[in-house]
Amino acid sequence: MERFDTPSASAAGPTADMANATADRFERDTIDILKRLSRRPIEPTLDKELMADLGFDSLQILEFIGELEDHFNIAVPLNSLTHIRTVGQIVAEVRGLAASRPWAPA
Repeated sequence: MERFDTPSASAAGPTADMANATADRFERDTIDILKRLSRRPIEPTLDKELMADLGFDSLQILEFIGELEDHFNIAVPLNSLTHIRTVGQIVAEVRGLAASRPWAPA
């Protein structure tokens, strides 16, 4: 009987697995925080806009940014928020800020 080996999920190595787990953590935790802060039941996805689709107002957005800062131990410059509209853009910004920390893993 001939056997065909299929590559496992970790065939790319432990570094790739860690990168995927980290990416998933940023998305998952950001969405969890959004759900917790929302005043109504929401189902955030990466393409949803905070104000138009999820019903967040400016005060909720500031509260959300504060929660992200505490949770991920980052500082979000308020002037960088002017171009951010979607959940995916927020995840990308948080991921970039976390990666730029001096103590962030390489």
